[in-house]
Amino acid sequence: MISYINIKNIALIKELSLELKNGLNVLSGETGAGKSIIIDSINFVLGDRADRSLIRHGETTARVEVVFDNIMDKKELTAVLDGYGIDYQDDMLIINRVMTQDKSECRVNGNIVNLSTLRNIVSLLVDIHSQNEHQSLLKVHNHIKLLDNYNSNLTQYKEQLSHLLAQYKNVLSKLDHFMTQAERERKIDLLSYQIEEIERVNLQDKEEEELNNTRNKYYNAQSIFTNLNSAMQNISGYENLGGVQSIKLAYKDLREIAKFDNEIELILDRLDSAIIELDDIADSIRNKLDFAESENIDIAFIEQRINDIKSLKRKYGKDLQEINKFLANAKEELDELLVAESTIAKLNIAKKELSEKIINLATKIHNERVKSAKTFSKAICDNLQELGMKNSVFQVKVELYDDVLANINEYGADYVEFMLSPNLGEPLKPLAKIASGGEMSRFMLALKNVIAEIDEIDTLIFDEIDTGISGAIAKVVAMKLNDIAQKRQVIAITHLPQLASMADVNYLIEKKVRDGKTLTYVKELTGESVYQELMRLAGSVENSKVGLSSAKELKQWAIAYKTSKP
Repeated sequence: MISYINIKNIALIKELSLELKNGLNVLSGETGAGKSIIIDSINFVLGDRADRSLIRHGETTARVEVVFDNIMDKKELTAVLDGYGIDYQDDMLIINRVMTQDKSECRVNGNIVNLSTLRNIVSLLVDIHSQNEHQSLLKVHNHIKLLDNYNSNLTQYKEQLSHLLAQYKNVLSKLDHFMTQAERERKIDLLSYQIEEIERVNLQDKEEEELNNTRNKYYNAQSIFTNLNSAMQNISGYENLGGVQSIKLAYKDLREIAKFDNEIELILDRLDSAIIELDDIADSIRNKLDFAESENIDIAFIEQRINDIKSLKRKYGKDLQEINKFLANAKEELDELLVAESTIAKLNIAKKELSEKIINLATKIHNERVKSAKTFSKAICDNLQELGMKNSVFQVKVELYDDVLANINEYGADYVEFMLSPNLGEPLKPLAKIASGGEMSRFMLALKNVIAEIDEIDTLIFDEIDTGISGAIAKVVAMKLNDIAQKRQVIAITHLPQLASMADVNYLIEKKVRDGKTLTYVKELTGESVYQELMRLAGSVENSKVGLSSAKELKQWAIAYKTSKP
């Protein structure tokens, strides 16, 4: 429920805080006092388009905050909030929206969200009804949900249908995979070519690297030979007694004086190791030189091999691992296509069996809906009778689509729509096409009374839905609102004393001039002030004893009705 609203800089409201209670909250006040501003503010914080003209004159920023607590369907709300990554703890949800001339910002529990997200969240919490805005109940796609909630027997059928649809979609997906026979043949040819090409090249691990190294040796053979030969000469000392020969002579010289200095022995040991290492290096260079002179590289084969590998990588993957993965998948798909005729035959049998089961179950669901539609329609009509619409006719249109499989979904294959004829002799029409605001208001009350037990919306807001209603019917409307408020929070803005008398909490909206500025205020009424407001709504003269008596009598009637409810 909505426990708190704070409005700042909206039209005539400088700053207004309102604590709402459970049950029936009734707001009333003089025409022009600002009742519509409060509704506009609530609509704004709950996701309506930002209307910059609502920003209070002389201000740059408007803000509305609303706090929800004691939420009924915490499980669904928590799931939705988790999906958006919004933290929800302590059974409280705070929605804040700020508007400037340039932008508006929405926050849910401190998290910035877009309007679509905001609307998805608040749709679980609040339903606002006015003469021109009937929201969820006027959306045809919601009618099937409301009707099904009215009949608990449909739950098991829809669970069965969901299971069958999952199987059916899986079969269709597999059949789509096989394509037409001509497409399959083309695919087989392509896969066979791809597999043959990959296997023909037969790429080995690190082969491309080795081929590139060999190619580099071929194109740099002269440079390699020249440098190897030079290194060999420098180390072996074939000229000028360089390299190993020079070191050996140095070793001989040091050996002559080693007997005079013990540290010379250490130097000799190191030279001995160097001579051995250099001899080994010289042998290695000599072998490389001999191989370089005798190596015969087939450069044409290497170039072709490198081109083949590049072609594979361009077509099938950046490395051997990806190419092998492509090859395995291609072989698997080819195997499937080669036995496709047999597989398709089996899938078509499964498709036919599942189709029959789905059609039979959809028909069973349809028949069950038709039965519940009759009792649902009667309950609505009974409420409309009580609300003074004696000649009205309400029916739930439930039509099974001719092509069940083309129109099947998790609800079945029915088109469901609420139809109403408010006056004798008029044809049934969709709710959205009903012209009279008073008739629409009464229908909404009737519907809300019937679905009060199944509708999970916490808070219902009724904005002057009493237009065109008076007298005895006004009392019935008041009783209906009270009945709804037994299980839900109801916020109603009204001009009728009958509705105001039924309130669990009364609020007066009034306009005052302060410091040369007109401002809107709201205050909770208690005691005698409630009677004064009932008198004003009834048009009584101030201080009228008869008016006060009538107001008290009206309040006593409301109390008596409330206490009579179980």
